[in-house]
Amino acid sequence: MWFSNLICYRFKQDVSYTQEDFEKALEQDIFRACGSQDMSTFGWVNALGKHGQTLSHFSQNSILLCAKREEKVLPAAVINDMVAEKVEQIEREENRPVKKKEKDELKENILATLLPQAFKKSSLQFAFIDQESGWVIVNSASFNKAEEMMALLRKSLGTLPIVPAFANYDLDVFLTDWLTKFEAPEGFAIGNDAELQDAADEGAQVKLKQHDLASDEIKLHLENGKRVTKLALDWKERVQFLLQNDGSIKRVSYNDALKEQNADIPKEDLAIKLDADFILVSEEIKELLEDLTKELGEKDDL
Repeated sequence: MWFSNLICYRFKQDVSYTQEDFEKALEQDIFRACGSQDMSTFGWVNALGKHGQTLSHFSQNSILLCAKREEKVLPAAVINDMVAEKVEQIEREENRPVKKKEKDELKENILATLLPQAFKKSSLQFAFIDQESGWVIVNSASFNKAEEMMALLRKSLGTLPIVPAFANYDLDVFLTDWLTKFEAPEGFAIGNDAELQDAADEGAQVKLKQHDLASDEIKLHLENGKRVTKLALDWKERVQFLLQNDGSIKRVSYNDALKEQNADIPKEDLAIKLDADFILVSEEIKELLEDLTKELGEKDDL
């Protein structure tokens, strides 16, 4: 429930979903386990897990979603070794070379044989929709995985008019300016981690962890033309995170007072606690993002 990485999108128009219609849409792509010949499956599961009864959890104009992925574990090295053994056998017994097309067919046959016996692994991915301000937030460190979830949501709903929230911002310009002046926007403070990159040589990077970013060493890097691509920030001493120039927000952590705010809810009321935590986290994230975009400036062409 505590989102640790944020990939952020915004709706291009106002949206309003009812839970009944939303639920029916998600039911079209409900999760199913891998069949004997499935390499992977991806679909919706109850947003609150075993503590909920619905695929979508509506609370205070926000919607919590959860998608589950199940995939077979077939190490490529094992497959390649088995193909190589089969090729060697054919070439030895039939005294002829095995061409690429035949190798591909051998690989497909081996996969088909092994798939029903393969181990499975599963993972959950969460996201929430803020209907009031038009945010869609995916708890993911990967744009590719976030896009997969949004593609599934688009398939279920039929349409999903969203764009990456920070696509039109040159974030490295802002990050570099903040660190050069060592002055973050109002409500934010600069942390101790950063990554700098040479604008003329993309291979030249300086990675800083638990470092005094106000030091002369950092100033020298900036004076020599390095730009900031990642910067640790603290928002109102409530949320700490790493803002990257691609628009992703990683390593999100929350202060203890925030995490303990719902600690008095009894364990037997876990569904109530999960709902309370969702409200708490989603409101914090929305407020953080609103403050951040206010400092970056609104983009009318989203």
